[in-house]
Amino acid sequence: MRAVAFALLALAILSPAAHAADVTLRIRDAEADGRIVYAQLCTQAEFLSRCRLGDRQAAKDDIVTVLFKDVPPGTYAATVFQDMNGNAKLDRDMYGAPSEPWAVSRDAKGHMGPPAFDDAKVTVTDAPLTLELDLD
Repeated sequence: MRAVAFALLALAILSPAAHAADVTLRIRDAEADGRIVYAQLCTQAEFLSRCRLGDRQAAKDDIVTVLFKDVPPGTYAATVFQDMNGNAKLDRDMYGAPSEPWAVSRDAKGHMGPPAFDDAKVTVTDAPLTLELDLD
């Protein structure tokens, strides 16, 4: 009996992906010209910087889909932008506003600055999640 309980506990500890979920970002209004769309799924500590969960896709259609597999449960915010000049970064104008198409989860917008994490946050559980983002 003790051996069975130990085996079940070991299995639960060694398989964290069983409690993770896939998160799909469905990014609309991309320029369908092959330019790269960068996407990140960020914790609060990573928000508006480089996030551990990131990917990129060439925009071959006006909708780009990015899949993050086995995301641990928690609170995240998604950020995306389309790199119009190929320099692999979100360019900004002289006032600091993005000058390339971008979006943040829950359509969060900043007021005289970047959006707040609390306005963009979503909860990832063990169920698949799809987020819709519209590039501006």
